[in-house]
Amino acid sequence: MSDHDQIQAPAAERPDMGPPATHCGEPSPNPAITGEIRYGGATPPPCSTNVHGEIEKLPSGAEATHWFVEANGVTWHFVTAGDPAHPPVIFLHGLPESWYSWHHQISALSDDYYAIALDQMGYGQSDKRLNLDYTNPAMAAKLTALLDKIGVERFHLVGHDRGSVTADHLTAVDGMQERILHYVRMQQSANEPHGEPRPPHAVFATEAGIAMFKSEMAAVWPFKAASGFVAADLADEEVERITYEFHYEGVAEAVSKYFQTTNFDVELAERHDKLFKTMSMPVLFLQGKHDKGQHPEEYANTAEFVANGKVRFVDAGHFLHLEKPDEVAKAIREFLSE
Repeated sequence: MSDHDQIQAPAAERPDMGPPATHCGEPSPNPAITGEIRYGGATPPPCSTNVHGEIEKLPSGAEATHWFVEANGVTWHFVTAGDPAHPPVIFLHGLPESWYSWHHQISALSDDYYAIALDQMGYGQSDKRLNLDYTNPAMAAKLTALLDKIGVERFHLVGHDRGSVTADHLTAVDGMQERILHYVRMQQSANEPHGEPRPPHAVFATEAGIAMFKSEMAAVWPFKAASGFVAADLADEEVERITYEFHYEGVAEAVSKYFQTTNFDVELAERHDKLFKTMSMPVLFLQGKHDKGQHPEEYANTAEFVANGKVRFVDAGHFLHLEKPDEVAKAIREFLSE
């Protein structure tokens, strides 16, 4: 398949990608700091906005706390909400996103669960050094080191898009079959090849991909109805924050590194060769019914490929957790309580 066969509007409707929009974060002059510092802090990566222990009030009114923790040579940024005595839920975002893309589900679930939403390595305010190993197995191993460092033993796992790829590999880490209680796997092809049209992974791995990720529209266009990824434009304030989080200096180069060692076909083979077998925990394949590249018929038999699986559709496109946040939170809650 050629690189131009991607999800896109007709040329006349596509926006000019515009100039680079990367930035260094501007820290709050007087951030509110939690009185309960649960984790040993690390120096935030360059250009970060938040500080260790900083409290942020989410749009719902719920409070989330920012943390920076170094584990096995990697500095991670993540946000938590809820009582740490409650069962943990780990949220792994996709492209072009960050921890913030989960703010609806964090708010909805933090009454009964301890929500932990990460910036994946290379994204947002997490480590973006280019000499790190961005292969999928290495990503899962580094994430395991973080979970061990912050004392998360048994947990529920939720992934979306590229976050589901990391989560798939996390199930293959030694001991994780006992530690992961439930796995909610969102918007990633499964037992069938990714449908047409496909995002251009080969381009993402190049200088052209880096320029694309740096562009002003990189984290705006996918959240407009004209892109085909969502049924209706997301709210401007939502897109503005998503854009800000994706455009920290260094994100574009680091995210491009992912695609130099992987693609949809490699990942399909990995699932069939090994990863489906390591998904021994209950798995919910939660999909948007109207994703133009991931068609419902491709998931007709998906549940049969894991030990304890089910498939559920939401009346939304690719970014279902942002399009239909209440429905997605309800589906997650119902599944985790089974």
